[in-house]
Amino acid sequence: MRERFVLKLGGHVIFSEDGVLKSDALLSYAKLIRDFWANGKQVHVVVGGGPPARRLIDLLAELSADKALQDIIGIEASRLNAKLLAYSLISLGVRARYIEELSASLILEDKILVMGGLTPGQSTTAVAALLAELIKANKLVVATDVDGIYTSDPKLNSQAKKLDVVTPQELMEILRQKHEPGGYQLIDRTALEIIARSNIEVQVVNGLDPKNVEEALKGLSVGTTIKPSAAK
Repeated sequence: MRERFVLKLGGHVIFSEDGVLKSDALLSYAKLIRDFWANGKQVHVVVGGGPPARRLIDLLAELSADKALQDIIGIEASRLNAKLLAYSLISLGVRARYIEELSASLILEDKILVMGGLTPGQSTTAVAALLAELIKANKLVVATDVDGIYTSDPKLNSQAKKLDVVTPQELMEILRQKHEPGGYQLIDRTALEIIARSNIEVQVVNGLDPKNVEEALKGLSVGTTIKPSAAK
């Protein structure tokens, strides 16, 4: 049985802020996943919507569209991104499969699974946690555009402190104290609840450099590690 990992690939990692696809970044991740596959490790991927999704959602908000429709369009954007990655993997000779739902049969799947969002109101990080729980992944790696999890948004607060190791329960408390609508929330409460109940180890790293993801998948210390309470 191959070792199994889940990678949450944030949309900001493969798109510029103005919504332009960074094709070199996409291909770098496809090659990284291919190389792990060649060494007997499955790296399944959930791709976020990123700037393209945000632009579409902002436009819908201006048109007074309800939140459900905004979520649905965001999901469609993330699924398009996932298809791009899946087809990139296939072009590199990797046995990859694009999916739009989770099922028990995926436990036996011997292909790289690639997907975007699932249902309105649910983040792609929560989807990644669900996939990791379902396939009993060794680890979930969350690739974002910051160096890990901070006490507040490091882009807005120069005093924000990076957390090296934290439990899901500690993060929930930080979210409870700091939460503001539309504010800094790298990992949402739903994702944390899934992570906590399934005892998944999670590493949150800066995915703008694929080397950080590679090191996390190899078990090296990088970014922020979310450990189950008993393991901290």
